[in-house]
Amino acid sequence: MKTQPDLPFFTLIMMISFASVNAVLFTPALPEIAHFFAVSEEIAQYTISLFLVGYALGQLLYGPLANRYGRKEALYFGIVLQIIASLGCMLSGYFHSYPMLVINRVLLALGSGVGLKMTFTLVNECYEPKIASQKISYLLLAFAITPGLAVALGGYLNTQFGWMSCFMAGSFYGAILFLFVLKLPKIETQLDLQALKWSHLTKTYIQQFQNKQLIAGGLLMGGATCFVYVFAAIAPFIAMNIMNMSSEQYGIANILPSIGLIIGSLGSAYCAKKYPLAFLIKAGLLVCAVGAGLMTLALWFSLPALFSLFLPMVFIYIGLSFVMSNASSVAMSFVSDKAHGSAVMNFINMGAATVVVLALGSFAMQPILLPMVYLVLCLAMVPMYCWLIKK
Repeated sequence: MKTQPDLPFFTLIMMISFASVNAVLFTPALPEIAHFFAVSEEIAQYTISLFLVGYALGQLLYGPLANRYGRKEALYFGIVLQIIASLGCMLSGYFHSYPMLVINRVLLALGSGVGLKMTFTLVNECYEPKIASQKISYLLLAFAITPGLAVALGGYLNTQFGWMSCFMAGSFYGAILFLFVLKLPKIETQLDLQALKWSHLTKTYIQQFQNKQLIAGGLLMGGATCFVYVFAAIAPFIAMNIMNMSSEQYGIANILPSIGLIIGSLGSAYCAKKYPLAFLIKAGLLVCAVGAGLMTLALWFSLPALFSLFLPMVFIYIGLSFVMSNASSVAMSFVSDKAHGSAVMNFINMGAATVVVLALGSFAMQPILLPMVYLVLCLAMVPMYCWLIKK
């Protein structure tokens, strides 16, 4: 049953895509950044993997902040931090300091992570599970549209103005979001003055980590998120260094997988009205596996990057849309404290992605690595699905 006023849809789109845009906007420039700072491809990937570390930790920060000071106040804090860190990333180029870039990427993740956290909190507080699932499905259109456009924009900016312009664009995004958050309706919550005390935090989070459905939902979402960030970390080097795509071509091609997320998000929202959410998660996992299989075959036959990397991602992103929206809604239906529950769920979500992306640094950068990781992820997500739906 809805207990709060309607939330502006466009503002929610900007919030839920806040971190993902900041994560991928600069990725067409990764090879250039590696050359600029004279670091290896594996070292350059730290800008992705350590971003995910900050992203995961930020999920645990904003739960207690939101409970102590309010939902909008937590958003203000995160957005301001993101703007400052974006400018810090840009300035790292002027100081020619790669450690400065990496540190500000972590701070950028801590700040922008507020968007995902507060979106799930607000939607699950304001709407009953079925409606929340539909809302989140439609909000996944943000993942379909904005990250793809962000990569395309990043490719253009990198080609025309250099890699530092990507971070300037990120700071503008934060400033615009801040203005929209100012206009959010007042969210009625009872502030918890004990929320930031260590004893209270540990007790609350221990309770959440004992919720098996919440853990399973977080791991399922983490598996889905791994698909996205593994692609962001590996695909630029495969497409540009091995398959000879230009930065601008890579950026434009990244719009193509967004079609899959659009189809999947709309399809999930429609199907949520007719079918059990558990069935939709299972269907999504199957579609992801089909996409990974198609990518394996295309790479085996040495097809061009458009057919071997980007078209299979259309199928994979359709499946991810079904998994992410429905797994989060099922998991959150078992939680009464939405603020801390969504914090733990998203911490596990981003933590799983962080571990996988960091582990990729141990492997040689070969095209076949991408679908192999995807197939392993599909297999690993099956027991998580069984755990989630087990009563």
